[in-house]
Amino acid sequence: MIAPILIGLGLLCLGGSIALTLTGIRYLLVRPGKAVVAPAASASAPATPVATVHLEGIGTLALEAGVLLNTLWEHLPHAECQSGECGGCKMKLLEGKVHWIRDPVVEINRQTHILACSCEAAGPIRCATP
Repeated sequence: MIAPILIGLGLLCLGGSIALTLTGIRYLLVRPGKAVVAPAASASAPATPVATVHLEGIGTLALEAGVLLNTLWEHLPHAECQSGECGGCKMKLLEGKVHWIRDPVVEINRQTHILACSCEAAGPIRCATP
């Protein structure tokens, strides 16, 4: 008599975990405010240049998706909070433009400096660590 109840509960939990997993996968693929990942370009379409960040003293790196900190993590040893609070990822923007995706808590001059945890590159950029 208890076996059917346990089987029913197990199936209910299994269904719930599948639903949560699919929701998580959907969130990773389509985030609010982000474009859906487009299929690979055909051979006839012109290739889009890879966005890069040139970090003075390090060299040029291909940008990973998301905030600049995704690309520069290993070169910014004092970047700890990842939320614009500590200023450990502060860099001087020498060339190029960025999109601020969050307002920083730490006070910086946004005309000359950026936080790698709070910005996305809007094309090739050149930076220096202060």
